[in-house]
Amino acid sequence: MSTFTIPSTTRYVEAEGIRFAYRKFGKETGIPLVFFIHFRGTMENWDPELIGALAEDRPIILFDNSGVGETSGETPSTIAEMAKDAASFIRALGLQQVDVLGFSIGGFVAQELVLQYPNLIRRIVLAGTAPQSGVNKFRQDVNQAMASEDANGAFERFMFLFYNTTETSRAAGSASLKRIIAQKKFESSLQVRDAQLKAIEQWANRLPNQSYEWLHKIKQPVLVTNGVEDIMVPTENSYILAQQLPNAQLIIYQDSGHGHLFQYPELFAAHVKLFLDA
Repeated sequence: MSTFTIPSTTRYVEAEGIRFAYRKFGKETGIPLVFFIHFRGTMENWDPELIGALAEDRPIILFDNSGVGETSGETPSTIAEMAKDAASFIRALGLQQVDVLGFSIGGFVAQELVLQYPNLIRRIVLAGTAPQSGVNKFRQDVNQAMASEDANGAFERFMFLFYNTTETSRAAGSASLKRIIAQKKFESSLQVRDAQLKAIEQWANRLPNQSYEWLHKIKQPVLVTNGVEDIMVPTENSYILAQQLPNAQLIIYQDSGHGHLFQYPELFAAHVKLFLDA
């Protein structure tokens, strides 16, 4: 596996009173791929092996949305507002059209973004995520791990939330986490945690007789991915997305969970490249 280092130089752009922090690299030409990170993550939480593989063929844009990491302001408590802020950022860069990759809560934002601004988005990758009012299996241990601030158990909590209990999954997850930690300088605040938890709770609110009719409005090609057993965002949600989106395909990765894209960075990147270049 090649060793790639995500460029550490942060750029800034102003939009709607917010100073957005971002990093742009990879190829100079082509449709940019904009990344939307998981719960409490910053743009430094992407596995460099995954990002490096994708940067070979296209412009890459990592960014911190409102209030996160190096970006100013406060994090909103709704997915709709997060999507609005993301659109402001993309437009401030002067981009007419982008591809997006949304992971976990980032996938919620990506869905809302394409619904609000359909002409801005060409293709969508939804990893380890769910539709609004999707399958939400309450687990006290998962909720406690997500909200915990205990630094001593941070590594094991991450492994529990993102990977399977098998030796193979944990080994790959541990290697990925070490690559991520090596590049981390900024952490998210408690305000980010609380706002995102509120947004997740609202998004997950189960409606009776759900038909997911808003997903039918997303006409763009969509690649849906997940691990075979995601305990954070139940894998059933990926099947719902694949079934309800008019132009979707689904890939499920064996022996993996929420962090499947970090467990299999080269394979996942290869699948994303095939999809984006189709």
